[in-house]
Amino acid sequence: MRAWDEFLILQEAEIGIETVHKWLRSLKVLRYDACNLYLQAKDYFQVMWFEEHMRQKACAKLFNNNNKRIKIHISTNSTDKSKHPKGKGKEKEAQENLSPKFSLTFDQVDPNCTLDQFVISEGNLLAHKLLCKITGFDAVSKTFIPQTSDLAAFNPIYLYGKEGTGKTHLLMATADALRKQGLMAIYSKAETFTEHVVSAIRSGEMSVFRQAYRNIDVLLIDDVHVFSRKGATQEELFHTFNTLHLSGKQILLSSHCLPSDLQLIEPRLVSRFEWGIVLPLEPLNSTEKQEMLSRKAQAFNYPLNPKIAQFLLETFTSSTKALTRALEALILRSHLNQKSGKFAYPTPTLPQVKQYLLDLIAEEERTVLTPQKIVQAVAEFYGIRSEDILGKAQSRECALPRQIAMFLCRNQLKIPYMKIGDLFSRDHSTVMSSVKLIHKGIDEDKTDLSGSVSAILKKLKV
Repeated sequence: MRAWDEFLILQEAEIGIETVHKWLRSLKVLRYDACNLYLQAKDYFQVMWFEEHMRQKACAKLFNNNNKRIKIHISTNSTDKSKHPKGKGKEKEAQENLSPKFSLTFDQVDPNCTLDQFVISEGNLLAHKLLCKITGFDAVSKTFIPQTSDLAAFNPIYLYGKEGTGKTHLLMATADALRKQGLMAIYSKAETFTEHVVSAIRSGEMSVFRQAYRNIDVLLIDDVHVFSRKGATQEELFHTFNTLHLSGKQILLSSHCLPSDLQLIEPRLVSRFEWGIVLPLEPLNSTEKQEMLSRKAQAFNYPLNPKIAQFLLETFTSSTKALTRALEALILRSHLNQKSGKFAYPTPTLPQVKQYLLDLIAEEERTVLTPQKIVQAVAEFYGIRSEDILGKAQSRECALPRQIAMFLCRNQLKIPYMKIGDLFSRDHSTVMSSVKLIHKGIDEDKTDLSGSVSAILKKLKV
């Protein structure tokens, strides 16, 4: 078919001859007419690649001599049972035969999550550098260069950090960058992976599940701590991990904690998570958050003035995710509330911003962690009053909770020692000694102390 051949030549210029040869020229043309092209893929995996990367392009480029769109029908060898569909009813039946009985819908990556848009800091520099290396992204020229290093030199790559530290952004950016190079990279949230396992078991299609997850180049799974208590899912992940690792395929994982701190995850999985390289992601500081806001606003062509940016930074302090969500809501609501019919963003006043974000501000006030909430949580855990922690009492039943409260204020809120001293009516040197003492107790794995701190953090939902 001439239109198809011309489309392939066009794609060779856009995505490269090798990628077209691997994924498009290997599609078998079964038949065609003036408005339909029937293709056969080698396997379900190639169908998935076409649907994700080429379907939209083909719809925009494939037209016949009468300038009517040519519709592409794609199937695998095992599912192409209809040879000559005629009429609407038979065509619908043919399409059902051309589709696999059991299908997997994977998580989409956000096109705004790129390595170029990621805000680099000291707390995430190593992770960003490594992912740039395996994807071939040059952070200076903002371009991709041919990859010379072994993709799976560090395998797996395990990223961990609190909510809003950029784990999802980096995984999505990596998946997108590798896909553009013709590699089959699957990005999946842990919840999605679990749903796929359950659906495959119920429908008796585990072979389809395994083919989809194991015949790939790169697997990226977000939030692996979600696999806690999920025995069947952990079993499948274990074998999928082994298959990919033995084949030299890259695996990237993320979680909110170190592999060794994962709860109710099989030890054999935990040990595999530690095989490669484990990299922390630290929260952005205020300057870096301001840069992030500026980049996001520019991406939407939104006029974010310094006064509004400062208000967002001071109001949404619970996490970077909350800050990002607030900016995106502001952009959308500014557009919806403009009086002119033009598609442009007006510059809102501070009172307007507060009105637009009223619900998010209220939510933030309920969730943001404060020194007062820390003191209250510690007091409730130890069965004493907040006044006992903030007071002058030196008994052990008050001294240890006070030291833990100081430690949490420093560790979780990054409050300067002097300010913590003011909050607890203590000298800053006393605060430093208390924080150091609790740190030492946790590092030495004193079970009672570690357990108490973990329980308090859980109570605070940190």
